Order: sequence, then structure tokens, then C-alpha cells
Amino acid sequence: MNFKDLARVEIGGRTICLDTSGDVSYISHAHSDHVSGKRKGEVVASEPTLSISGVSYSSRLVHESIRLHKAGHMLGATQIEIIRDGGNFVYTGDFSIADGFTYKGADIIEADELLIESTYGSPEYHFPKKEDIAEQLRREVLSRLKYGNVIFAVYAKGKSQELIKMLNEFCGITPIVGPEVAHVSEIYVRHGQHLSFVGSHSEDASDMFRDNFVGIIPKSQFRPELRMRLMQHYRKPCYFGSLSGWNVKFASDVYDIALPLSDHADFNDLVEYVDHSSPKKVYVFGAFAEGLAGALRLRGYNSVAVR
Repeated sequence: MNFKDLARVEIGGRTICLDTSGDVSYISHAHSDHVSGKRKGEVVASEPTLSISGVSYSSRLVHESIRLHKAGHMLGATQIEIIRDGGNFVYTGDFSIADGFTYKGADIIEADELLIESTYGSPEYHFPKKEDIAEQLRREVLSRLKYGNVIFAVYAKGKSQELIKMLNEFCGITPIVGPEVAHVSEIYVRHGQHLSFVGSHSEDASDMFRDNFVGIIPKSQFRPELRMRLMQHYRKPCYFGSLSGWNVKFASDVYDIALPLSDHADFNDLVEYVDHSSPKKVYVFGAFAEGLAGALRLRGYNSVAVR
């Protein structure tokens, strides 16, 4: 079964395309893989998602058969519930049941049909409590900041803002951030998040660069050779950090700090979502889809993996 077929939902003569291109496009959240390169005419999305993504569109669709529910994951992320054929269809997009530092966890929606992501849908992925990760972050950062600079390479949208909040609240640190991270963080602030950060091109940053500092750059800008360049420029050690759910399993040989902070549901949370949703049919997409669908069948669900 193909994901794109399931992701085209007909209601009232309209076709709603779920995180895919179409005349009416539902955008679950602002991460680039759900936005970039996708044609947008009429859209269904939250206002923060549209602000952060910067996507162009002709109009926003409001329909009595469409309901949006919070998904956790990042500011503005939603799940979509579509009422049809006397029942309902729910598409989770990327989601997190657990609260983050800048978002509330996902609602669990009772569904007749459920299309659920499975990014970490393997039993080996079990994430620690976020507060425990924040405490470990505090120890790792403060112990290294005595000797040099600490630079985190993380996604500019969502993960950077989680990191800023952790540094503020658990470390008492205001980080220096690149322009892309600053732009997204300013949108978070406009939506009520209290984040303390300094843009790298500001006068304040010029003063902060004279001492040991914590910086945040987009993950896409990280290169292993960057460490040597920064060490030569600042004439002191430079330590790099990563925050990713993949750090549960894959040890890093390029990052000094590699913590398993994820904005996705882990395996147990995925199963919990399905148990509370009680769907008649479950479609699983993403990494580990076959394994998660099989685990759900063992629990009595009519579940299939989709490509």
C-alpha cells in the first residue's frame, strides 16, 4: 500500500493532500521535509506553522469535517481528524505524547482509521525523561565551558528552541545563535515562549565572543572540519553537541556531547497512542513501519505498513 494514496482524502468534493502537494494541502508542521518542494494553493495548517515555514499559499481552508489537534513535536504542529463515511480518519504527522520544553504533548484522538508515523517504531528506542536529559545537558555543558566554547548543531526549527529553553532554565545560559535560529526563535517569542538568546550578528554577541560561550548553529551547517577552524580562530578548545533520538543507539565519533533528546514518540508512546485511539484500522508509515505494524497485530489490531 502506498502512503500517497492514503494521504489523499476526499471530503465534500475536495481532495485534502496530507503533507503532500495538491490543490488543498494540509501541512502538519513547519519542518522542511513536510514543506519544501510541495505545491501549495489552498492550505490547512496552524498559524504558527505557516509563520515558521514561510510557505506561500492562496488561502486557508476551514471545513466542518476537518479538525486540527495538537501534535507536540514543535510549535504549531498538528494532527488532522477528518470526519467521513459515518466515522473518522486521523493522520498524526510527526508527534510526541510527552511534553517538551516549548510545547505540550499530543492529544490522543479516537479514530476509526489511523495513519500513524513510526520514526522510532522499534522497541530499542526508549527515550529518557526530558528533565533527566536537561540535567545531563547541564553537567556536560558547564564542565566543558570552563575550558572552551560549546557549539550545538541542531535543527533550526523546533529543536533549537527546545535547546535554548533548556540552556536558559537548567544552565542559566543565554546562547549565541545563527540568523536562521534567531528568526525562528523570534516567532516562538511572539507566540508566548520566553526564550533568551543573542543573534550572532548583534553587538551583544561581539562582547560575548570574547569569553567562553555556548552557540547554536543549524545542523545543516555542521562539518567535522569546523572544529579546527573555530579552535584556530578563538585559540581555545571547541566542543560540539548533538541532540537527537538516534543518539539512543548510534554512538557519535564527531560530537563531544550526544544526548537522546527527541521531539518524536518512542516505541512505547506509539503503542500507547494506538491503545488509547482504539482504531479499527491502523496504517503505519516511516522507519520501522513493518516492525511496528507487526507488533500492533500481535496486540490484536488490524494494522498494515505503508510505503
